[in-house]
Amino acid sequence: MGETVAGFVIEAAVGHGSSADVYRVHRTDGSGPWALKVLHGDDADAGRARERFEREFTIASLLDHPHIVSMVDRGEVRIDTAAPGTRLWLAMQYVAGPSATSLIPLDDRQPRVSVVLRVAQQIGDALDYAHTREVLHRDVKPANILLTTATDDADGVLSDFGIARLLDDTRPLARNGRVQGSVAYAAPELLAAQQLSPATDVYSFACALVELFTGTPPFPRSTAFAITHAHIRDDPPKLTRRRAWLPSALDSVFAKALAKNPADRYQTCAEFVDIITRALRDVPVPPDELRRRRWSRGPA
Repeated sequence: MGETVAGFVIEAAVGHGSSADVYRVHRTDGSGPWALKVLHGDDADAGRARERFEREFTIASLLDHPHIVSMVDRGEVRIDTAAPGTRLWLAMQYVAGPSATSLIPLDDRQPRVSVVLRVAQQIGDALDYAHTREVLHRDVKPANILLTTATDDADGVLSDFGIARLLDDTRPLARNGRVQGSVAYAAPELLAAQQLSPATDVYSFACALVELFTGTPPFPRSTAFAITHAHIRDDPPKLTRRRAWLPSALDSVFAKALAKNPADRYQTCAEFVDIITRALRDVPVPPDELRRRRWSRGPA
């Protein structure tokens, strides 16, 4: 560490992805910290990775919201290594905590309901704001929600706009038969390469919340094909089959958020989160050690 890249001094590596590495940095003038995302130079699909990088900066820069990661700068820098070349980089807001994947309850744990509800309200508000700016995120999932701390007072920040698109974008959704996005959280219309709308993000947001409350996404199947089929054909899961103490009202709430027809879903994420919050009000969370998990015989 201590290396300087594009006027930023690297303090620590904080993440490694399939196409980029992320570092905590400060500017040479002492300001920061920031997060510096540097594209790999040997990416097998360099063209698509560069496009995603450019889109992340361009679209996220249109948005100004306290729970959406803010962009600082971007550029390209020459790296002198065994395989010299240039690397794209993005500088953005640094969020100190882990991602919301840390909130996914393990088999012997209960969900951290108060934290999940607060983060859900913040991310729901961020998504609704993005929709008013004609932006669809298209990849809402726990890994793309960053937390400010690992403690119970954590706030959430929506990140990774690499496959986001504007509502009036008419480019094809699929390339070579592949749909961009994370299949476990993908809406039926996205998987079928049909027209998208804010309801597409509502569906993905609901998938993420199913996982944060129950430990698994809506359709935990063994293959991408099986997951895709379930999103398009299977009934939404009943959360009470996974956590018997959850109020039965949540089953119908999530059934609406996960409706196959986008027109049947909630109009906004805020409306969805508000109903969840009211349903869980005064519902006690059992201690972890007393939990008895009840699985259905069929698919969840």
